[in-house]
Formats: sequence, structure tokens, C-alpha cells
Amino acid sequence: MPTKPDLDVWDSCCLTGILNAEKDKLPALLSQTRRFEQGEAILGIPIVTISEVSTLSDGTPAQPMIEKFLQNPYVETLLGTAEVGFLSGKLQHRFDSRRLPEMREGAIKAGVPNNQVVRLRRADADVLATALHYKAKRLTTYDPFLIFIGEKYITPETGWWDSLERLGS
Repeated sequence: MPTKPDLDVWDSCCLTGILNAEKDKLPALLSQTRRFEQGEAILGIPIVTISEVSTLSDGTPAQPMIEKFLQNPYVETLLGTAEVGFLSGKLQHRFDSRRLPEMREGAIKAGVPNNQVVRLRRADADVLATALHYKAKRLTTYDPFLIFIGEKYITPETGWWDSLERLGS
């Protein structure tokens, strides 16, 4: 019986990295893209990612290039649902460092810039909630706070899928 390829989700910084050919991101993203082209994985692009990227680095509108990118056969747009919305709200509440000073301290010690450790922003929470809802195998991001949350709080050891209720509490 054939198995379904893994789902990998990209944050908006990955999409802009590809579209702007950003030298610091391009090698890793192109490596992932080869996996998609070979059918080893499917690339999930959350709807919020599409709306979050509006302008390219040269000042031109991003939408025409995004539309072209989304036509790749390995790309699947991931729609927001009520469940994604509720989970996003829970994640924003859970990862608010104004309520969790120890999380803030840990994030700063891990190298997250001080001004990025206040709370999980709505768009990032939407991307994370989408990845969790659709049971993505991987979420690729360059956002330091989102990386910290993923490494510290959402790990294979703590359980990606079994910990949804704990995360929302």
C-alpha cells in the first residue's frame, strides 16, 4: 500500500527567501524543494503566509510570483479552519512571555532578540496552528522565537499531536 508523502510547512520567511533568492536561506530551501520535486514530501503553504508576503525585496508586488510558485505540483495551500483559528488563539495565549517570565528568560538565553520575545504573534501562531492541525512532519521557519518555541515546547519528546490540549491550557 503506497504511503502518503510527508507534509512540510513553510513560514512566510521561507517563501520570501525563495522569491527574493536570499543567499542565507536559498541553499536549505532549495534542498527541501528537491525533496518535494522527487515526491518525498508535499510543501504546505498556509493561507496566512500568502497574505503576509506583499512586497519583494526589489519593491515589486509579491502576488504574481506567489501565484506562479503556488502552481508547482508539489505545493498545497493549507486553508484556515475554525479549529486552526481556535488553536492559534490558544497558542498566542500560551506563548505570551508577559505571563511566563521564565519563557522570556529562556528565549533570550537561547539567542532570541529581546524585542522578539514578548509573545507569539498572530501570523506566527496561525502558521504553527496550521502545521499542527494538518499534522505536518516539519515546520520550516527562520523566526527565532518560533524556533525557540518549537525546540523547547513542541518536540517529539513532548509530543507534537498529543500535547495540543496541554499547549492550549
